[in-house]
Amino acid sequence: MVFVSPLPQAAGYAVVLGLGLTFALFMNSVAWIQSKFSQYSPSSASEFSAASRSLKTGLVVAGIISSWTWSLTLLQSTTQSYLLGVSGGYWYAVGGVIPIAIFSVIASKIKINANRATTFPEIAYIRFGTAGHLAFLWCGLVCNATVSACNLIGGASVVTALTGMNQYASLFLIPIGVAFYVAVGGLRATFICDATHTFVLLLILIGFGFVIFESSNIVGSPAKLYDLLVTAANTWPVQGNYNGSYLTFRSQQGAISAVLFINNGFGLVTCDQGYWSRAIASNPTSTARAYFLGGIAWFAVPFACGTMLGLTARGLATLPDFPVLSEFDVGAGLVGVRVVTYLMGTAGSILMLLLIFLSLTSALSAELIATSTLLSYDVYQHYFNPNATSHQIVTASRYFVAFWAIFSAALASVFYAVGIVSTSPWLFYFLGVATSSGVFPIALTFLWKDLTKAGAVVGSLGGMAIALIVWFTTAKAYMGAITLATLSNLWVSFAGSATATIAGGVLSVGLSLWRPANFDWDKTKMMIGVKEEGAARQPPPASVSSVLLNGGEKDNEKDCAADAALEIASSAQDAATVTVDVLDIPALTRTFKKYTILFAILATIICFVIPAPLGGAPYIFSPKFFEAYVGVMFVSHGSASSRNGMTEFTLMGLAIFCFLPRRHLTNY
Repeated sequence: MVFVSPLPQAAGYAVVLGLGLTFALFMNSVAWIQSKFSQYSPSSASEFSAASRSLKTGLVVAGIISSWTWSLTLLQSTTQSYLLGVSGGYWYAVGGVIPIAIFSVIASKIKINANRATTFPEIAYIRFGTAGHLAFLWCGLVCNATVSACNLIGGASVVTALTGMNQYASLFLIPIGVAFYVAVGGLRATFICDATHTFVLLLILIGFGFVIFESSNIVGSPAKLYDLLVTAANTWPVQGNYNGSYLTFRSQQGAISAVLFINNGFGLVTCDQGYWSRAIASNPTSTARAYFLGGIAWFAVPFACGTMLGLTARGLATLPDFPVLSEFDVGAGLVGVRVVTYLMGTAGSILMLLLIFLSLTSALSAELIATSTLLSYDVYQHYFNPNATSHQIVTASRYFVAFWAIFSAALASVFYAVGIVSTSPWLFYFLGVATSSGVFPIALTFLWKDLTKAGAVVGSLGGMAIALIVWFTTAKAYMGAITLATLSNLWVSFAGSATATIAGGVLSVGLSLWRPANFDWDKTKMMIGVKEEGAARQPPPASVSSVLLNGGEKDNEKDCAADAALEIASSAQDAATVTVDVLDIPALTRTFKKYTILFAILATIICFVIPAPLGGAPYIFSPKFFEAYVGVMFVSHGSASSRNGMTEFTLMGLAIFCFLPRRHLTNY
C-alpha cells in the first residue's frame, strides 16, 4: 500500500505559521507583563541570556525535557525499536539519561566555581586564554549548528510527509516563527514555552498509548502486539538478536548501540551551550536536583515512543494493508507517522503533526537562545566591543537569534539537498564524532584545577581531528568506500565516536599531568559581569568574600584577593561590575557529593541491573512479561508529566497498567 499525505498542504502551513504566530504573540504578551509587573525585564542582558539566574526546579525540569526532546528523539527512538526490538528504544533512552544525570554533578561545580559565568567558553578564556576560548567556542558552535539542522530536517520531513508541504518552505518557516518569540522574551520565554509544549507533548503520547494498547480494533492490547511481533520475527528476523526476535534484550546491535548512544549523549550535552545556560539560569539551590529529575523524566519520552510506535510499526508491517516502509521512510524517521495515521486516521495525523511541531520548536528555541548567547558574549562582546552595555548585548543577541534561524535553515536545506535526510542517522553519528572530544576538556575545566591550556586545546580540537580521521578510514577499510551510507554504519560510527572521547580524554589528562596548572578558582568566582544600566554598584557585605570563597571560614589571603578584584573592577570606567554572590559553599559541596552518589546508583540500575539479566540470558519476553513491560512504560511516562513524579498522570498510567491484563489476558 502506497502512503499518501493524509492532510492538505494548508494544514501544514496553518500549523507552521499559525501556531508559530500564536506562540510569538503569547510570548510577546508574557514579556510585556513580566517587564511591567515584575522585577525581571527581557531588556536586561542577565535576564535575556540567563533568566536572572533565578529559575526554580519545575521550569528547569520542563526546559531539560523539552530541549532534549528533539524531533529526532521521537523519530530515532521509534526507528531503533522498529529495527532492533524492545532493546532499541530502551538503550536510546539510557543514552540520553546518563549524560543529563551526570550533568547534575557538573552543575553543582558550576555554582561553586563559576556561578557568574554566562557561557562555558568564558571560563575557558579565564583559565586558558584566547586559544582555549576559541577551541571551546568552536566545539559549541559545531554542536549547535548540527543539532539545529538535525532537528529541522527531522521535523520538516514529517511535516512534508503528513501534509505535502514543500520541504524547503517548512525548513525556513519553522525557525522564523520560533525566532520571533525567542528574540522578544529571551531564555525565560523558552522555559515558559518549554513547559507548555512539554505538557501537551506528554498528553499526546499518553493518548497514543491508550489508543494502541486499549481502544484500537487492530492492536488493542499488549497481547495482540506480542503475536504480531512473533510473526514479524519469523518474517524479518533481526540479525544479531537471540533467535532473531524483537522481544529480547540479547542483541549484538543493541549492545553496541547502547555504548554509542551514551557516548554521543555525553558529547552533545557537554558541548551544547543550551544545557550550560539552563544550569546557569537555575537557582543555586535547585540546579543539581533539576537536572537529575529532568533526566529521569525525559527517559519516559523515547522509551514510550520506541515501545508504542516502533514495536507497533514492526508488528503492523505483517498486515497486508499497512503501508510499506521503504528504506527512505525508515531513514527519514517516518515509522511513527505511518503507525498513527494507519491506526487513528486524520486525527492521528493531526496529533503527530502537532507533536513533532512542539518538539521541534522547543528544541530549536533552546538552540537559538544558546547560540545567540555564545555569539553575543563570546564573539561580539569579547572580540568586538569589550565595553558593551547590557542594552547592546541584548540587541546583539536578538540579531544573532534571527541570524541563527536563517543560518540553521540554510544548513538544513544544504543537508537535505545532498540527500542526508534519507540517511538521518548520519547526522546523529556525526554529532558524536564531532563533539565527544570535548567531553573531558570542557567538563574538567569546571572540575579539575590542574587542567592546562595544552590539555584543553589539544584534547578538544586534536581529539576531534583524530576521530574524524578514524571515522573515515574505518568506513573505507570496513565498508570499502566513504559514503553517507557507510559512515552511517553502526560499527563505523562507533569507532569514530569512541575515538573522539578516548582521544580527548587521554590528550587532556595526559598533557595536564605532565605539567599541572594548579588553577586558582578565585579568578572564576569573581568574574566581571555586564553592567546593567541604572543599577548602582553596591559593595558586598564584609562577610561575602569569605562566604563565597570558603563557605564562611575566614581566609585573609583570599579576602584580600577578592577586595583587590573588586577595586580593579570599580575603576573600569563603569563598563562592568563584579558580582559576588553569597553562596552556601558547604551546602553546594554536599549537593555535589549527594548527586555523585545518586548518579552512580542510577547508572548502575539502568545500565546493568535491569538490562544485564535480560540480555545476558537467552531470554525472549513471555506474553505476561511483555504486558508488564508495557505497564512500566505507562507508569514512567505518567511520572514524567510532573517535576515531582507521582501525579494524576502516574495514577492514570497505573490504572491503564492494571486494566490491560484484566481485559486482554483471555487472549492467552
